[in-house]
Amino acid sequence: MSIESIVETTWPEILKLQAEVYHLVEPESLEVLQDKWLRSPGSCFIYRDDEQLVGYALAHSWNSKAPPKLFNKLPKGIEGSILFLHDLAVSSNSFGKGIGSKMMAHLVNVAIVSGYREIRLVSVQNSMQFWRKQGFTPLEQAVCKSYGDSAQLMKRVLWA
Repeated sequence: MSIESIVETTWPEILKLQAEVYHLVEPESLEVLQDKWLRSPGSCFIYRDDEQLVGYALAHSWNSKAPPKLFNKLPKGIEGSILFLHDLAVSSNSFGKGIGSKMMAHLVNVAIVSGYREIRLVSVQNSMQFWRKQGFTPLEQAVCKSYGDSAQLMKRVLWA
């Protein structure tokens, strides 16, 4: 089991996993996903188990209380004190192995070392319980309908 940086040749595996795990939210295009990686490669990574990609995370710098819009490349001038976790996906074949928690611990480490004050995300597909276990709390702010019916903006403060 290992956490690795995303490289160009990883994208077909990432797209395959995205199609597997997102069934209540429409998957985003390769171009949109790669834009997040190109903007912030140090906070984007994959998780392999026995050479097989079983998880990926895409996170980027952000400076707004509102989450980024889905299906769009990031706007210019987004750098800020927030690390926005756009995707953390784990294969359903790997549920119960603690992979999501390991990936989250790695991302928190990256965020702290990089000087981010908090991590924000939009919980989708009824995943709020997982995010609460990772130290996230819900925010009252509404999110765009493209995130799905059960979408909830959440944050985890790293330092005040």
